[in-house]
Amino acid sequence: MTRLRTRIAQAREEQRGILVGFLPSGFPDPEGFAEAVGAAFEAGLDALEVSMPGPAPELDGPLIQRAALQASERTKTVDEALRLAAASRRHPGDTIIGLAYARTLDEITPEGFLEALSAADIDAFLLPQTPVADQLALGARARELGIDAVVFLHLQEDLELIASGILPDPIIYLQSADLQTGGAFNPEKARERLGELAEAMDGKPYVVLVGFGVRGYAEAIVVMSAGADGAIVGTRLVSAAESGAEQTTAVIDDLSPALVRHAEVER
Repeated sequence: MTRLRTRIAQAREEQRGILVGFLPSGFPDPEGFAEAVGAAFEAGLDALEVSMPGPAPELDGPLIQRAALQASERTKTVDEALRLAAASRRHPGDTIIGLAYARTLDEITPEGFLEALSAADIDAFLLPQTPVADQLALGARARELGIDAVVFLHLQEDLELIASGILPDPIIYLQSADLQTGGAFNPEKARERLGELAEAMDGKPYVVLVGFGVRGYAEAIVVMSAGADGAIVGTRLVSAAESGAEQTTAVIDDLSPALVRHAEVER
């Protein structure tokens, strides 16, 4: 079983959701990145999305866009970014998800990215600007390498495709609403999208993690009560990492209690 699937299984046994963070590889600098990642994992982070060098797209807010450019000044290549992420693990089970925007895939093929992930001992990939059909097809190939796909979902018309079974028991990153990362959280829209996904899957197994606008306890508890298997924090973790390990730990400490399941949620 992969590191990511193991973390998900452990969390279910512990009756809680998983907490996923996001940082550009090498932000705020390689030393600060390693310190922030180590502190986050020590505080209880389950998995970390790490973006590759280069500018962030418009779907990310201004803070992440600035952080991506700053990180790219010091971390230049995909291989370097992945090695830095892998070296930041504190424990063997710490889980890393390599995130590649469309610009990265203009420079390295999706298959080449998979090979780089495998060589660096990275656990999963996330391709937020890649069509869902291509994400699913690549995910099927990635399984042969022991790498999970985290399928980015933001269009309602892709629900049927995800439910088709091309990728059994998919791990899904659900965009909470149509907004930039760091935007104002919309609890009604998040609940609506979780409900649409559950209806489309119609009892088939899946894992759903919710991001965009999830900053703290209040947002995390909404998505967990609505049937999510975990929450993703990006902008706030990036801001905290720039301030140091203590602030990074505080973010994880704030969100973690919201992930505890007080009752089984039906979906």
